[in-house]
Amino acid sequence: MKLILVRHGETQANVERIYSGWTDFPLTDRGKEQINNLLEILSKENIDVLYSSPLSRALVTAEIISEYIGKKIYVSEKLKEMNFGIFEGKSYREISETHHLEWEKWTNDNIKYRIPNGESLIDMYNRVTQFIDELKDRTGTFLLITHAGVIRIVITYLLNLNMDKMWHFKILPGCLVEILYENDFGVLTRLI
Repeated sequence: MKLILVRHGETQANVERIYSGWTDFPLTDRGKEQINNLLEILSKENIDVLYSSPLSRALVTAEIISEYIGKKIYVSEKLKEMNFGIFEGKSYREISETHHLEWEKWTNDNIKYRIPNGESLIDMYNRVTQFIDELKDRTGTFLLITHAGVIRIVITYLLNLNMDKMWHFKILPGCLVEILYENDFGVLTRLI
């Protein structure tokens, strides 16, 4: 299996450093340009299936790509970013001021701590890896339009790294990651 992961283009929340897991912000003009820069690369791939997160920033990204490469979009809830619960729509500073206790708990254990009205990183990891498990033994090239957290999880999962290693990968808006996965062994083959 060849997996191509694309992070949605830049949003205003990215610019303002706002937590926007399940909260949607539209793509900026720069975000649309980032995706347009990937179209030529993606058009050279023999993509079998195109999947997208249902969140509009990913879905709009997928629509731009879908139109260019002529592939239908299959939407999966499992490709959504982490649900940041009470942190949604707030900046780092706002969260640390208005939800100090929860912020402290989360920063002390960002893997197991479930943010109130949201999810833990383990919750997200389980749903994302369940989706990947459905693909990993299939042949073909799969394009996933999703979010930074999802891409980090997929990288660590398919490269057999511990979950805490996910923070070693900076996944910028409009980023492309390619992983070749064969015989239970993943190789990171491209990072743009």
